[in-house]
Amino acid sequence: MFIKPSDQLLKSIATGSNRIPRIYFDSNPIMSHVFWMRLKWLSLRLKKYSKKKNKCLDFGGGGGVFLPTLSKLFSNVVSIDLEISEAEKICSAFNLMNIDLIHADILSKELSDSTFDAIIAADVLEHFKDLKPAVKKINGWLKTDGVLVTSLPTENWVYVLLRLIFGVKKPFDHYHSGYEVECFLKNNGFERVHRSNVPLYFGILPLYLISVWRKS
Repeated sequence: MFIKPSDQLLKSIATGSNRIPRIYFDSNPIMSHVFWMRLKWLSLRLKKYSKKKNKCLDFGGGGGVFLPTLSKLFSNVVSIDLEISEAEKICSAFNLMNIDLIHADILSKELSDSTFDAIIAADVLEHFKDLKPAVKKINGWLKTDGVLVTSLPTENWVYVLLRLIFGVKKPFDHYHSGYEVECFLKNNGFERVHRSNVPLYFGILPLYLISVWRKS
């Protein structure tokens, strides 16, 4: 079940910190649709490929827009981010009782190994200049039979062109393309078991890669 918070709610709680990007609620409707499509496909892949639904981690959960969906899919959800004020408001608005929000730097946070049945990294890994520490954390926290589900921007020429058309500025800390991150994952302990493109009608030149991974 995919749950989309309303535009009105997101407008009321967005603080301008970019934890809830304005593209979700105050942008060209085509771009907004594509952005939400990422999360819908993530939810479908989690439902299909995560055999156990006990505990999941929203790795760099941002403003918490995916938490209402994750709350329905899993018994317990942990979300870690440097800023959690907007996620707290999402949890309050939806009365989410099975969410544990952790205000911390992911790379300095210690959790028990083999903790999670699923880990979600939605448009997060490209922000790490050095991917190795982040991927090492994910590998350690994921159960042997767990799944990692990623959403990654391709940064291909279509992506760049659409940014120009719709006046969207590339974040300064997009250090890697989705293809580069996926290559790193394949070379550092993960095997891809499924990939979808978003949007689907851009099958040849997708804007986002939605992939499911298991430990290799």
